[in-house]
Amino acid sequence: MRHTRFAAVLTVAFCIILLATTVAAQEVTAEADSPTPTIVAATGQVYIVRLGDTLFKIAQRFNLTTRQLAEANGITNPALIYEGQSLTIPGVTSSEATPVPAQATTVPTASPTVSGTYTVQVGDTLFKIAVRFKTTTAALISLNNLSNPNIIYVGQTLKVPAEGETVLPATPAPTPLPGQPTVPETGAPVGYGFDLGVEAFTSGQDLNAVAASIEQLGMGWVKQTINWRDVEPVRGQIDFDTLDEIVNRFASSNLKILFTVTTAPAWARSYILENGPSDSLTDYGSFVATLARRYTGRVQAYEIWNEPNRRSEWSCTESPDNPTFCKARYIDLLAIAYANIKAVDPAAFVISAGLAPTGYNDGVNAIDDRIFLSGLYVAGLSNMSDAIGAHPLGWANPPDSACCSEPDGVATHYENASFYFRNTLDDYRKIIVEANDGSTPIWITKFGWGTSEDTNPPSTNDVFVSYTSLEEQAAYITRAIELGTELGFVGPMFLSNLNGCQGGSDVESCYYSLISPDGTPRPAYVALAGNKPAGEVVPPVEATLIGDIPNTPEAVEPTLEFAPLPTLEDAPLPMDDVTLEPTAGG
Repeated sequence: MRHTRFAAVLTVAFCIILLATTVAAQEVTAEADSPTPTIVAATGQVYIVRLGDTLFKIAQRFNLTTRQLAEANGITNPALIYEGQSLTIPGVTSSEATPVPAQATTVPTASPTVSGTYTVQVGDTLFKIAVRFKTTTAALISLNNLSNPNIIYVGQTLKVPAEGETVLPATPAPTPLPGQPTVPETGAPVGYGFDLGVEAFTSGQDLNAVAASIEQLGMGWVKQTINWRDVEPVRGQIDFDTLDEIVNRFASSNLKILFTVTTAPAWARSYILENGPSDSLTDYGSFVATLARRYTGRVQAYEIWNEPNRRSEWSCTESPDNPTFCKARYIDLLAIAYANIKAVDPAAFVISAGLAPTGYNDGVNAIDDRIFLSGLYVAGLSNMSDAIGAHPLGWANPPDSACCSEPDGVATHYENASFYFRNTLDDYRKIIVEANDGSTPIWITKFGWGTSEDTNPPSTNDVFVSYTSLEEQAAYITRAIELGTELGFVGPMFLSNLNGCQGGSDVESCYYSLISPDGTPRPAYVALAGNKPAGEVVPPVEATLIGDIPNTPEAVEPTLEFAPLPTLEDAPLPMDDVTLEPTAGG
């Protein structure tokens, strides 16, 4: 009897062990098959970076701080990690590990072509050098056998790839998003190539300090929104004193300038409840021609209007109870502006308006930007613009993310492709190529990620900025710029914005600002400026100076020497050579 009981106990114990082993194996299999597996090497010490990862999110996954993870891997710039990179996870044991899928470590390799060398200067980062030579950090890493892309030193000689070569040895080139058809290329973009710019607010600001900050960020362009209603509040009385000061200061810093010209003044339109075009579109054409004539050679590009697919920007509303879009077509305004600008400054670039990726298409509040852009092409867009404007905002979704699964920590604004940076660019490129306009680049005239981490809580409409931390803002912006260099069809990218907390006209501008409400640089500023300590970037603002960007110690008033400005001509430019055919769309 005693032996029988002992045998029974052994049998039960064996069954329990067998069951536990089976369940554990099933759990490991389920985890490996899940859409978002924890990819850790079999030793339990290494994590392979996946598409869309940020150092911040990886640290959260393993209950670490970003600093702990960065220090464990010798990373000096937390915003620069790449897909396929191996990260050591401190404190993770082998019992917590999940084997790495074989494909996670299979990365194609290639070697760029050497075209020259470059000597690293003070303040350089690998990213800045890549932008300067129109290539990618990955190509520089491969060509120079750099073991740590975050460590380069002054005086170091780097081999430079051929211009535009974007071989990615450590990261495969961007692949189409799920469900996104492959778009055949029909030619390289023409005109200005890839570059970086930022929108800067100048009202009430120290222009020397603003220009110094833009230079420190390594930007080649600056965007200025020109509200026609503010510049010419009375017909024929244009405030050139303010405009001259802005243009002269930025031009003296060798910055290229984009004017986004929008919002008609009250004297030019019958409906003033919201923003919209002038009753006579030729009035707008005359105004932009006056700007182009005065600033020939100093303002390089003009974006014609802002987000005309939103009623609030293209409204002819008579009463709040009956909101309506204007019957005037945006494509007609663009045609008039294009002809007028080219007549006085043929070298100036004319950019179609960046559209609002709202996700709506009710015809009352908004028209879907993809539908709107397709309609513009039907109406002749390819013949009246040098580049296509785009506003690929990401809300709280990382730049590599694709619609429409709910990302970690993002509770809203993920349900539509309009909420994704990469989806918007891919969709626009598809429309452009299908219209046989593949040589025309996309100019990203507004992009960025907002955060409310160091501000007051946002309203319900802006709740998505509460999902993004300051560190994530830095990581997303940096990765979006990397994507811009990789895609091949992107011209200048304009970040929104430099100093919205100081000079912006609304609270939304502050969420996206590179400079915090107290005047100190946010992590995104530091990342773009090359990881300089915060105190060396922009001095803190005294409480009595909130609203201004302080002068940097090096900032001095430059001596500006420009040719005399031409006198204004009252008569509008002739439009005899412009024929506007009535078409559907737009």
